[in-house]
Amino acid sequence: MNRTEKVLALILAGIFIVFVAGTGYGVVTGSRARKLSRDSVPATVAEAGVWDGLGRVRARTRGEPGAVVVVDIAFPYDSGDRQFREELARKRNDMRAAATAFFSSRSADDLRPANEPTVKAALRDTLNSMLSLGRIDELYFSELRVIE
Repeated sequence: MNRTEKVLALILAGIFIVFVAGTGYGVVTGSRARKLSRDSVPATVAEAGVWDGLGRVRARTRGEPGAVVVVDIAFPYDSGDRQFREELARKRNDMRAAATAFFSSRSADDLRPANEPTVKAALRDTLNSMLSLGRIDELYFSELRVIE
């Protein structure tokens, strides 16, 4: 065996040792058992997701001078419900337009942080009126800015 073959044999032996050590570690720590226990979680819990398909909505508030509202809207939903997910995707533009109209119909004072729970409930009801295959229980605003 020449020098190059010896180096390649050592590299191959090193890879083999790392592979065997990793497999041994997985067996000893119970990694496989933890994975199987995660797989047994009910689908309604495991597949819950957050839909943020409306993206960032910008609107001008009513009144003079009007302020600019910038809001990122998201809400939890069961991502395993394919029909509801398809309805959300199909009605995305209409829901975005409804959110824009909602914020445009409010004054800057109506959108202050102290009123956020009321704003969320009203917007949630507006969006739910557009949906037929599911409903929104809670809205998240990752950002709500009123720029005057």
